[in-house]
Amino acid sequence: MRTLESRLTPAWPLMPGAAAIFLALAAPVMAEGASGSRIEAITLSSGGLAEVHRSAPVDGSGTLRIDVPLEQVDDILKSLLVRDPAGAIGAVTLDGLSPVEETFRRLPFTPEEMGSLPDLAASLQGVGVRASSGGRTVEGVVLGVGTRQAGEGETSRTERILSVMTDSGGIEVLNLGADAVLDILDEAMREKVREAASVSGRGRTDDIRSIAIELSGEGSRAVGLSYVVPAPVWKTAYRLVTGGEGTARLQAWAVIENATGEDWQNVALTLSSGAPVTLAQRLHQRYWHERPEVPVTVGSATPPRPDAAKAMSMAEEDGAAGFDMRQQMMAAPEAVMSAEMPASAPIGRAVAEEGETTATYRLPSPVDLAAGQTLSVPFVDEEVPAERVSVFQPERNDTHPVAALFLENATAASLPPGLLTVYDDRDGYIGDAQLTGLPAGESRMASFAADRKVEVTTQSQPRETVSRIAIVDGTVRATRLSRLVTTYSVKGAADAPRTLIIEHPRRNGWRFSSGALDSATPSHHRLRVEIAAGGTAEVVATAERSDTEVFALLNAEADALFGWSGAAADPDTASKLAELAELRQQAAEAARAVDDMERDLERAADSQARIRDNLAAVPADSTLGQRYVSMLEEEENRIAGLTDRRREAEARAKGLEEQVADFIRNL
Repeated sequence: MRTLESRLTPAWPLMPGAAAIFLALAAPVMAEGASGSRIEAITLSSGGLAEVHRSAPVDGSGTLRIDVPLEQVDDILKSLLVRDPAGAIGAVTLDGLSPVEETFRRLPFTPEEMGSLPDLAASLQGVGVRASSGGRTVEGVVLGVGTRQAGEGETSRTERILSVMTDSGGIEVLNLGADAVLDILDEAMREKVREAASVSGRGRTDDIRSIAIELSGEGSRAVGLSYVVPAPVWKTAYRLVTGGEGTARLQAWAVIENATGEDWQNVALTLSSGAPVTLAQRLHQRYWHERPEVPVTVGSATPPRPDAAKAMSMAEEDGAAGFDMRQQMMAAPEAVMSAEMPASAPIGRAVAEEGETTATYRLPSPVDLAAGQTLSVPFVDEEVPAERVSVFQPERNDTHPVAALFLENATAASLPPGLLTVYDDRDGYIGDAQLTGLPAGESRMASFAADRKVEVTTQSQPRETVSRIAIVDGTVRATRLSRLVTTYSVKGAADAPRTLIIEHPRRNGWRFSSGALDSATPSHHRLRVEIAAGGTAEVVATAERSDTEVFALLNAEADALFGWSGAAADPDTASKLAELAELRQQAAEAARAVDDMERDLERAADSQARIRDNLAAVPADSTLGQRYVSMLEEEENRIAGLTDRRREAEARAKGLEEQVADFIRNL
């Protein structure tokens, strides 16, 4: 974040050892020997932080006291810079996270017991007191406070009885009624009770911490304080008035909220855009090192092994403040702006400055803004290049484009994100657009309305062909060309010409070509076409991609080989693939013949087994038995013939497979 200190205060050196303290905007700074401090400048960051510059008068050595909200103490300890032109900073002190708890930790009573005289008296066991109630007075050392039930039925009540030991050693009791008075005789204990009451009272408003900054120096001087405090994100709302030839008037308004709890009076205000890293850490939180508990050793035992491992400390909770750029639209003016009544110019122009990671706008006049109020102030008012176009986005699944303005940031610094209210100098309000962050010198399209007078239809034709076949080391490398041809048919508006921008989606890994290609974004190709009134146009966009597939020839089927042969541009390659396909086809037929022989043999074996079973079931010398013997002999002869033919088929199939392998090796 850019500082305004160089413009507002002397160049004070940063004193060595300056503690990092975050000063709350919500509370005035009071200093011993000083009249207080005032905010001189504020820089609001789009990261939800405010860089504040204060000045406090100091005379000699003294202590600067600051009251800050408890929830901001962590940031106080992170970011404060103290600049003393004639002195040095000493220690910075503040109450702990829970001063009430710390105070009562040293006392014999609790905050709750302070609210009841009997309970307080009971906690002062051993302390000298003088107590009076019901016209009686006892004095001595408190022994305790007991209870007893008095009365019966509906009149039953609990009474508290104080017991004390007198100086003579006697014990007296006193019924502590509603009129009881307790006087603590021990001066030290009386002071502790008084201190506890004071701390307990402050604890009821425990959201405030008092910070003391010790300063050592000479003479009257102004001490500078700079710090960073959480603040509402400042927002941007744009107004754009069209009408000029190729230009438009752009006004940027900042919406600023004073949520600091302190009025801003004559404060120099700077707006900073960008995406800063913002971190928070609980510096005011106590973290205790966890020690392992060692049991007490009873009797003689072997000494334990020394702990050589690194002890783990409690992790600090730190997180990045979320970048929150909530965009809000400012209300449109009550009256429509026209050429005769243009938008008023701002009183002064903000000073814009472009940094490495942020752009800053310093408002020309100091700002007065009461706590809790919202301020809307213009910080940009420029004529910028603007072209009226119609934008067709196919992914919207709409045949009509949207009306848009092609804006160029011709200002001196980057423009932050925001909503854009678009006016025409003749028609008035014509729509809203969303303007993303726009660096200086870059262009963006801001779409604000549907253009129903223009119609675009889309037709896509995917094609896939094998563009190249090559044989390499026993493999076929097939290069496939995928082509997607998209045709946009445009019907223009009947009453006026149009400049149409077609945002054709990019395809990763695809080559793109189109005669209408004008520019590109990371996600789209932009095609530009000029359409006359009532005219038509056709825009063709072609995307191509080549993919290479590798196949082992030894495993290739005959049909694939025939297909590659027909696709090969080289005649020699086509001939070799065709010859290999013939061999592969013959080898496949031979393998099928072997499979057929195997099936015939299985059927013959099944028939032979059936005949043997039947023969075993009848007498061997019977007519049926003789018949089964004859059938068994015929089946044996058939199996022998099939076995010979299978052997021949296997030899032929093996020979053809070897021919295929030899052919592939010799390619």
